[in-house]
Amino acid sequence: MADTKPRSKITAEQLAKHNTDENAWMAIHGLVLDLNKEFLDEHPGGPDVVTALAGKDGTQDFEDISHSDSAREWANKLVIGYMEGAAEEEEELKTKRIPKHSEAARAGGAGGIGAFIPAVVVLALAVAAYFFLNKS
Repeated sequence: MADTKPRSKITAEQLAKHNTDENAWMAIHGLVLDLNKEFLDEHPGGPDVVTALAGKDGTQDFEDISHSDSAREWANKLVIGYMEGAAEEEEELKTKRIPKHSEAARAGGAGGIGAFIPAVVVLALAVAAYFFLNKS
């Protein structure tokens, strides 16, 4: 289902001005969402979790939670614009949607194997140090 509402280009300065409980915007994946009262009242984590990121880019926090596809569809209904300077072409941003969970995971935005690499490196160093220090 395509969004029919026109989207505006929004600067970082404009986004930053919408940082209160009563007037909260957040950027996710280059898109700007208007976090209206209805959304804040219904958000499963409560309004404070969301409004703490009002006026900012919340992409990393959004992906760290690993939101479901239904939550992503809900978020798509709140899109009012796109960030100036986003990586995508402006025409693409006018119709872009929050990526599904599987799409974000493929792009490295929703956990995945990348989160385990530091742990593997630390484990390999610990094993190497053990053998090096226990040479007879």
